Amino acid sequence: MGVSYERIARDVAFTLSVKSPKIFENIFLNNGVLVLMGLKGRVRIVRGGNRFDERTRLGQNSNVDHRDKFAAISTNMQNNVVTAYYGQAVCDGAAMVNLVEEDQNAGPQRIEALAEDAIEECMNTFPNKIADALMKSTSTSVDPTSIVEELPATAFGSQTQTTGGIVRSDYPGTSDPTKAWQTQYSNDSADLSSEAGIATVSKFIWACSPGGSALSERPDICLTTTGVIAKASAKGDVLRRFDTNDKLAKFGFDNFSLLNCAFIADRNVGSKKGYFLNVNYMRIQVLGGARTRRTRSIKVIGDGATAVPLQVRPPIESYNELNYAIKMYIVYNLTFGGLRQHGLMDNLTEA
Repeated sequence: MGVSYERIARDVAFTLSVKSPKIFENIFLNNGVLVLMGLKGRVRIVRGGNRFDERTRLGQNSNVDHRDKFAAISTNMQNNVVTAYYGQAVCDGAAMVNLVEEDQNAGPQRIEALAEDAIEECMNTFPNKIADALMKSTSTSVDPTSIVEELPATAFGSQTQTTGGIVRSDYPGTSDPTKAWQTQYSNDSADLSSEAGIATVSKFIWACSPGGSALSERPDICLTTTGVIAKASAKGDVLRRFDTNDKLAKFGFDNFSLLNCAFIADRNVGSKKGYFLNVNYMRIQVLGGARTRRTRSIKVIGDGATAVPLQVRPPIESYNELNYAIKMYIVYNLTFGGLRQHGLMDNLTEA
C-alpha cells in the first residue's frame, strides 16, 4: 500500500513550519532597508492587539532652561510623547501539493524534494511581494506603510498628510524643529559625478540630521535608481570620493557611501529620486502567532539566526481537486519613530 496522503501532507507542512524562519530571513536579505533593520535590531515582535504602536517624542521639556540661581524652576506638566499607531498588513499564500505525488514519494520526488520545492518557491515570492509593497507609489487598504508615500515631494513644514494617526500639520516644526512630524524634501539638482553635486547631497544628508553630526542621527541608506548609481560611479572610479558599506556588500548589495549613507539601487524608485532613510527611526513590527517563541526586539540577520517564523497552518485537502493546500502568512507593518530624520530628493542627475 502506498504512503498515505495524511502523512505526506503532515510532513510537508511540518517541514515548511520548521524552515519558515529561513523564508522570513530571506525577506530581510533581499531588501537593503530590511537588511539594515535586521543588522541594527530594528525588528519587533508584538503579541496580541489589532494595531502596532510606536511612541515618539515631539518637542522638548519646557521646564529646562538657564536661570538665575534664585529663580523659581518651572514645573509645567509635559505632554511631548505621542503614540503613533499603524494598521496590520497581512501577506499570505499557500503551498500546493498534488495528491498524485504520493506515488512519486519513493522516487526522485520524495518527500524532501516536495518540501524543499515549496520552501524555495516561498523564499522567491514573499521577499518580492513585501519589498514591492513597502515601495508602492499608491498603497491600498491592505498594504503596509509605503516609504514612497510617507516621504512626499512637499516642503518640510508644509506637509498635511497623516502618518501613524498623527496629522503632520499639527507638528510643522517651523518654530521648534524638535517638535516636527515632517520629512525633509529638496528639488535641488544634484549630479553626484561633480563636486557641486556631492556638496548638494551632503548638505541634504545634514538637513536630515537635526541632532547634528552624531552618526545615529544621519540617514544610513538611500534608495535610488541605477541611473543615479551609474552617474556617481564616474566620480567614485576617478577620485575614489566614496566609501562602501561593507555590511551591505556582504549581503550582496553593491553600494557607495557618502557621509556613512549607503546608496543602493531599488527597482521601485522613480526617475531622479533618492529616498534617504534613517533606520534608527524606523521599525518593522510583526504580530506574533502560535509558533512565535519570543517577543520584543530581535536581531534577524548577521549570524544568520532568526526567531521569526511564518505562521504555517495544517494542510487542507480540496473537495473537488487532487490537491491539498498549506496556508502560511505574516502580519506586519513598517512604523516610524520619527519623520524629520528622513527625506526625499527628486532631482538627482542620472547617467
